[in-house]
Order: sequence, then structure tokens, then C-alpha cells
Amino acid sequence: MKNNNKSSQLLSLFITYVVVKIVHYLVGFAYDPFTEGLLTSKLLIDFASWAVVYLLVYFIVKKASFRKSASV
Repeated sequence: MKNNNKSSQLLSLFITYVVVKIVHYLVGFAYDPFTEGLLTSKLLIDFASWAVVYLLVYFIVKKASFRKSASV
């Protein structure tokens, strides 16, 4: 069961990365901590978008893997 949890987390992280990059591109959001600094509102927006998308993706992946394992 632990191996399934780790694979769910890795899959969720990869999907989150892709979704966040696409959403940031479509919205026109760009944040570079090396040029803009760390303590800005953009950091908060970037962190919040990653957190929200990760939680949604992780929830969906866990539900899908639970249904898959329950039907077997």
C-alpha cells in the first residue's frame, strides 16, 4: 500500500507541474524569485496555485486508484 501512495504522490506532483505551468501561461503570470525577490505577493500567488492544484489532483488520483483497487 505504501508503494501505491508514493506513486500517487509522484503522479500528482507531475500532473500539478504541468497544470500549473499551463494555467500560469494562459493567465500570463510569471514569477522569478531570483529577479523579483522572495517576499512578494507573487510568491504567495505562486505557492497558493501550486497548493490548490496539487490538492485537487491528489484527491482525484487517490479516488481513481481507490476505485481501481476496489474493483480488483
